[in-house]
Amino acid sequence: DGDSHGHGHGQKKDGDSHSHGHGHAHGHGHSHHKYKIKANVPKANEQFTEGQKLFNMGRLADALRQFTAAVENMGFPKQEEIRKDPNCAAQALEQISGATWLILYYRAITFFKLSNFSDASQDAGRALKLFERRFKDKKPSPEELNNYASTLWVRGSALMEFGAYKEASKHVGKALEICPNNQMWKETYEIIMEQVDHQKKMAERDSKRMPVTIITGFLGAGKTTLVNHILSAKHGKKLAVVENEFGAENIDSKLLGKRKESANEVIVEASNGCVCCTVRGDLIEAINKLCNTYNDLDGILIETTGMADPTPVAQTFYMDRDVATVSKLDGIVTVCNSKHILQNLAEKKADGAVNEAKQQIAFADVILLNKTDLVTKEELAKVKAGIKSVNATAKMIETERSKVDPSHLLGINAFSVERILDVQPDFMDDRQTNHDESVSSFVVRLKAPVDLELFQEWMQELLRNKSADLYRSKGLLYASGSESKFVYHTVHEVMEIEEAEPWGKDEKKESIFVFIGKDLNRTEIESSMKDLVA
Repeated sequence: DGDSHGHGHGQKKDGDSHSHGHGHAHGHGHSHHKYKIKANVPKANEQFTEGQKLFNMGRLADALRQFTAAVENMGFPKQEEIRKDPNCAAQALEQISGATWLILYYRAITFFKLSNFSDASQDAGRALKLFERRFKDKKPSPEELNNYASTLWVRGSALMEFGAYKEASKHVGKALEICPNNQMWKETYEIIMEQVDHQKKMAERDSKRMPVTIITGFLGAGKTTLVNHILSAKHGKKLAVVENEFGAENIDSKLLGKRKESANEVIVEASNGCVCCTVRGDLIEAINKLCNTYNDLDGILIETTGMADPTPVAQTFYMDRDVATVSKLDGIVTVCNSKHILQNLAEKKADGAVNEAKQQIAFADVILLNKTDLVTKEELAKVKAGIKSVNATAKMIETERSKVDPSHLLGINAFSVERILDVQPDFMDDRQTNHDESVSSFVVRLKAPVDLELFQEWMQELLRNKSADLYRSKGLLYASGSESKFVYHTVHEVMEIEEAEPWGKDEKKESIFVFIGKDLNRTEIESSMKDLVA
């Protein structure tokens, strides 16, 4: 390995104090690795010396160019080489002269002064490895030790910028062991330790709070299918579901089959109306009841109506003291119907009315691009671009029939108040959600058995004429000639119908139809259904 000769100097600039050593690097690396270094040490020394002069003059951008050239001439790969092959940096460090640590240190502190904390952290980490290797069997000079301490401080301070306070405290604490009288480092350490204590208290508090996941998405996106999938997947968690439905009939509790209460989950239904509006009080009551009654729950799922603005639901976890004490918002998952989401986003609403689909995407931490089998690759690319124009940071997962590994949705600790305040500055204030009053729902019940073939023909005709305004229809069918229930769903012009479990012995047999849409003529639709009876 090479030698570094130099003398230290104290430099005080802009209120901070660092000790730097001038030095020259000598030596060549030897390699049996895939990445082979090519060093031009004399050229590197020349560039390093020039970089130090520029650094001391405050010409940081010019100094950075010289330090980078010097590091590369010592054999370290260029940034574009590291991007192509991330392993080459580690391979180069094993071969490169230990004296390169000083150049990397200077480049690290230059990056730090230019507020490039990512590169500062990486270079400081590299410099520390080389220093520790170089002085494994020999004692560093006081100047070299001071520079080592300063490298520790740079690394710790850069980590602090990323919120890695615990790791940052180790580095800055070690720097203070070497230079205990450095006032600026003492102040940095105090700030870091305050954050470490705060994180510890928050972690202790969060460990006692129930994680809650909000599942939202426009009508017909596949939310209930997702909930069913989560409740039937083998994930070893006991979950509670708070259901909610837009309309007078809570059909989803019937679509969830027999899962009212079992060994794995408890289902609590919120009362009539939107979770985000009239039943907000019920939501608070439901969460408090679940958290205080069931000690073995691993989490709570809130399935909102397709017409819900998620804002007031999310607000509940920050504006209601009781709820905030027993639970925390873990994440918001938005399910999107890939075939119709762009249409939903583009829909013009009445003045002052919220575009629910847009709000649901804007608030999402995870977006499920569902029903991808119904669109082409080109259409899906347009859907992704449309969603990113509303929310560029949410994780997107492509799905069919809402099938996804629950670990991508639960226990992700993804919800950020800071991000939401960027999206909606009045998030923490009292506000009212105004729905488009032209959108409504109604329920039709038929006690006599229905002819399945006639129903399908009738529904297809209705969808041909009203698909733009009939956002969603779903229900249970009491079919003639069958002992089984049938379940149907429509989303705009798409309809699905499938056989479900048999009717129970004492169960009331009837067909239930739910219609949700804009300016729907209930009388006209209801009267046309009389011909469906077998």
